[in-house]
Amino acid sequence: MRGESGSSRWWRSAPSTDLPLAVHYRCVAGRHHLLIYEFGPGANFEGRLVGALERVEAAGELGVIDGLFVANDIDTGELAAIDMRSDSSGGTVARLLTFRLDAAARRRATAKTLSGSGSVPADVVRDLGGALKPGSATLALLMEGPEQEDLKDAVERIGGQTLSAEPVESSSLAELAPELLAAVKDRS
Repeated sequence: MRGESGSSRWWRSAPSTDLPLAVHYRCVAGRHHLLIYEFGPGANFEGRLVGALERVEAAGELGVIDGLFVANDIDTGELAAIDMRSDSSGGTVARLLTFRLDAAARRRATAKTLSGSGSVPADVVRDLGGALKPGSATLALLMEGPEQEDLKDAVERIGGQTLSAEPVESSSLAELAPELLAAVKDRS
């Protein structure tokens, strides 16, 4: 596994602790990154986002630990949301692709996410959706490493922008709910 600089120095420079090295790396070195993206009403996804996430995960060095996509329908204001907490490398991409292509799966994923059974509390998902402008969407990802150029480029080609790309010491988006809400509400 490589550090942010592209080297594998992270493990050699870790201070002495009683924690196992992997725990020390995750919690102290800011190995995880919170990425928050915003997409306006004119965003044209066309599979670009799913493709970029698939390429990032296929590289094998980084992966999505937790994710949340929330969109606000431009005509009805109805929310569509999917909680992408994943224990497998392919799970995130597969769920997001199904969500994108299958309206019934999208409704099921939204109902499940809004029922509170996901990693992000339902009230946070509703608050995020309520803060979005009609036709807008937000994607929050907790990644094992920093933002990848492929993902950033895909977001820009879609018509989105990065709201946050910061190292964090959290292991779930639920722990980062205040940061998620602040990022989206600051843009509204």
